Amino acid sequence: MATSSSDKRNAILHATLELIAERGFRGTTMALIVQHSGASAGTIYHYFESKDAIIHELYRCIKRQFGVALMAGNPNQLPWPDHLIHIWLSAFRFYAAHPMETRFLEQYENSPYQINWYEHELDEHMAALVQMLHRDIERGLIINLPLEVLYELTLGVAVSLAKRQIAGMLTLDERTQTEVAEACLRAVKR
Repeated sequence: MATSSSDKRNAILHATLELIAERGFRGTTMALIVQHSGASAGTIYHYFESKDAIIHELYRCIKRQFGVALMAGNPNQLPWPDHLIHIWLSAFRFYAAHPMETRFLEQYENSPYQINWYEHELDEHMAALVQMLHRDIERGLIINLPLEVLYELTLGVAVSLAKRQIAGMLTLDERTQTEVAEACLRAVKR
C-alpha cells in the first residue's frame, strides 16, 4: 500500500514533535528526524526547506489544534461568563491531554523562534477567540489589558497547572478545574 504525501508529511511532523519533546530544539537534528520519521533526507527537504521550517509548521499545526479545542462547542454562543469558563476548561484539558504538544509549545513560545518569528495571521478559531475577548472588553466585562496579559492571567494558569498535572504533581478534578477557571475569570473581570 502506497504512503500518501500527507502521511509522509505528517510522519515528519510527528517525529519532530516526539524528538523535540524529548530532546529539545538543539538536541533534535535533521539526522534524527530522518531516522525517527523513516523518511529520507530528500523527502524531508521536499516538504520543508530546513529544520526551522519544520518547527514553524509544527507550531502552526499545534496552534490550529489548540484553537479547534478552545472553540469546540461554540463558546461564543454561551452567555457571559460561561463562554470564558468553557474556554479555560478546554485549554486546561487540551494541555493535560497533549503532553508532547504542551512541551513543544512551551519551548517554542519561550525561545528565539517566538521572538524572531510571529504568525501574523490567526486561524479562524483563534481569531474568533480574540474577537470574543475584544467584545467583552468593549462591553466593560473584562479589564482592558493587552491580550498577552489577559492570556497570562487566564490560559497561562491553565498551561501551568496542566504541566504540573502531566508531571504527576497534582490532579485537578472537574469541580476544582471549574473553580480555578472561575478564579482566573475574577482576575480579569472588570
